Amino acid sequence: MIALTLANLKMMARNRQGIFWALFFPLVLVVVFGLFEFNGVGTADVAVIDQSGGPRAELVRERLEGIKFLELEYTGLSEEEAQTKIADGDLGYLIVIPAIFDDPAAQAQAGLPAPVTLVYSTRNPERNQLVDGAVRNLVSEIHADGGPIVPSQLLSASVIEVPEVDYFDNVLLGLLGLGIMTNSIISIAVRISTYRNQSILKRLLVTPLPIWKFFASEITAHVILALVQAAIILAVGVFIFGGHVHGNLLWVFAITALGSIVFLNIGFILSAWAKTPAAASGMGNAVAMPMMFLAGTFFSTAALPWVLPEVAQALPLTPMLTALREVAIDSEPIWDTWPYLAALGGWVVATSLAATRVFKFG
Repeated sequence: MIALTLANLKMMARNRQGIFWALFFPLVLVVVFGLFEFNGVGTADVAVIDQSGGPRAELVRERLEGIKFLELEYTGLSEEEAQTKIADGDLGYLIVIPAIFDDPAAQAQAGLPAPVTLVYSTRNPERNQLVDGAVRNLVSEIHADGGPIVPSQLLSASVIEVPEVDYFDNVLLGLLGLGIMTNSIISIAVRISTYRNQSILKRLLVTPLPIWKFFASEITAHVILALVQAAIILAVGVFIFGGHVHGNLLWVFAITALGSIVFLNIGFILSAWAKTPAAASGMGNAVAMPMMFLAGTFFSTAALPWVLPEVAQALPLTPMLTALREVAIDSEPIWDTWPYLAALGGWVVATSLAATRVFKFG
């Protein structure tokens, strides 16, 4: 028994790629989960419209920049444009500093201080409460030298009602993308690696079958499997767990097929470097797992620190999930998601060229 155990350990040690990915994979998960600020609310993007232009208004802007969880955007938007962005989810908050904010005489004539207006939607009530309190305290401190003032008179909240989206609906589309990504990458990488180890790929080169037909059939079969997989995931989520899909299912399947081709190409690329099926599986997991969390499958990328929210936009899973959610949850027509489809199309071209260049038959 001891001799057999030692022999197995030696065999495992000789498979250096398998050992590397077995050790590397848990470290990837530790790093990914360590990056998320689960105990915080993430950063909130805020646009400021300064109708006053005076020193107090300038002080408001300076102190807003000192609040860690607020990220100011001086975009030059009009108030109507900013409210539209808030309703669409493209902007978190709008702060409007009134014209008489720095005019004590006008405020005395009105009998009340000119309130700052904070505009936000109903999407994130916990963060709304935090931002409201922070802005209210800031304005109170700036007005403190003018005598006793009731804090409720200093800030006027304008709330934009938006349709509530259940968290499970978001996660359901994330799980769909996750399933397509992991199955496409890992299955094709393991399959091609197995074919290479068994010299099947070399044998194909001496058969009358055109090699492009072999690869086209592999891709077609996996895309069909991805569509079946998507249908099963959506059916279970909707009919068993009460999820909702408001958009056109044909568009959902079209996005799924396009994303599947991207991840199949990534699997072909990994298979070129994997010497064994076990190594191919490890490589596939090492690529898929970070993408799973950084692309917003389960959590908003706003919980990521530093520049990682912007980095997440460059991952192929991100445009796929965004397009799926806009079509399935927001009922957007597929042509309105063209920026994300264009990004996926770019990934198809780039990964196809890379796979063609690095692929090995033996």
